[in-house]
Amino acid sequence: MHRDRSHSIFEYHFFSPQKNIKIRYGIARPLCSSKESSGKCFGNAAAKGIFLLLHGRSEFIEKYAGIAKKLLAKGFWVISPDWRGQGLSSRELENPHKGHILCFESYVNDLEALVSRVIEPLDLPVYLLAHSMGGHIALRFMSRYPLKIERAVLASPMVEIAMPPWLEFVSKRLSKKISKSSLFAGKYAFGSKDYSGREAKFKGNNLSHDPEQFQVLHHEIKKNPDLALGGVTWGWLNAAFESIEFLKQADVIAKITTPILLLSAQEDSVVSPSAQEKLSRQLPCCRIVSIGGAFHELLFEDADIRGRVWDALEQFIPT
Repeated sequence: MHRDRSHSIFEYHFFSPQKNIKIRYGIARPLCSSKESSGKCFGNAAAKGIFLLLHGRSEFIEKYAGIAKKLLAKGFWVISPDWRGQGLSSRELENPHKGHILCFESYVNDLEALVSRVIEPLDLPVYLLAHSMGGHIALRFMSRYPLKIERAVLASPMVEIAMPPWLEFVSKRLSKKISKSSLFAGKYAFGSKDYSGREAKFKGNNLSHDPEQFQVLHHEIKKNPDLALGGVTWGWLNAAFESIEFLKQADVIAKITTPILLLSAQEDSVVSPSAQEKLSRQLPCCRIVSIGGAFHELLFEDADIRGRVWDALEQFIPT
């Protein structure tokens, strides 16, 4: 296991869930009231539990340092992985900018390995905070392991990708057909390309109303270009559509008995708020809070929206 102390909030480590794959994860520990030489809590006594922090597609651990600080201040450990194919975990293709996967089951298996190898040995209650694609993977994980998470907060979970019905119809069929060929599955889907910081313009964006919050990801990439990820491949798109259909199955949904707070952004144009609302009615134990005026990145929105998000989280999870 490799250890890296290059970030002030997280200690970084790697593990291999399978041959030739390395998953990076970060661990942040809350401050202790006692004066320890390290200044951090290494025992269980001072910690209320662990927050498993799951980011979205194209993101990475460093972007969530501010979120981790807030959770640390409330007395929780924070453990966060980079999904395979992004962050500093192993990339799937020769071009590291391509967001690629052939099956979302790989994400779920990587998360299970992290929980069993790293989190469960700590013997603390485990809570979950997930955004977008991270919320989708969390739902699949909780369907498979309903008792491993105490409570989960899903911010703008990817229940369905937001697109016109005709485009969804075409995209599903085209991605399925193209992904059958290993030669073409790794090619960019229409409209996707390598990351470019020059094109990261706040004006007209559909992610956040806050210019400073919008730039967090791009500032981190400037510091470490290896964190950059571009658009998705046909393989990723097909895998996403297949996983979305999997999550629509009644028997899969019925197994997700973990208490869930689903935070839905009313002005989301990345994932579907109406699909989130429908799922919230089907889940055995779910409360949905619709955040008016909010874009997709609820945790990186303006101060007013972030305040409403954290108020809802604090009411749902004892802090």
